[in-house]
Amino acid sequence: MSMNDLIMRVDSICKKYDKYDIDQQKELNNIFWDDGFGRLYGVAEADLEAAFQKLEMVSREGNMATVVAMNAEIRRTKARLLEKLPKLRRLAPK
Repeated sequence: MSMNDLIMRVDSICKKYDKYDIDQQKELNNIFWDDGFGRLYGVAEADLEAAFQKLEMVSREGNMATVVAMNAEIRRTKARLLEKLPKLRRLAPK
């Protein structure tokens, strides 16, 4: 097999799976893809980013009541994300 054949095969495989390239989809501002996996992944990723932002806010917060409430929100978000994980595994492209 020549080098050209290898390059052509790699290019065809890359084109086939381009729609699952997360970085490329973000560049195109197409977070919610056209299939179930992409939509659910986009929602889960947005929830995860929101939880990380809340976590950063908690570290800077001085009011303990606010810290407790925000930690509870983070725990609820974590529980929702863990519920979505089996669905994502089931919908993941093989």
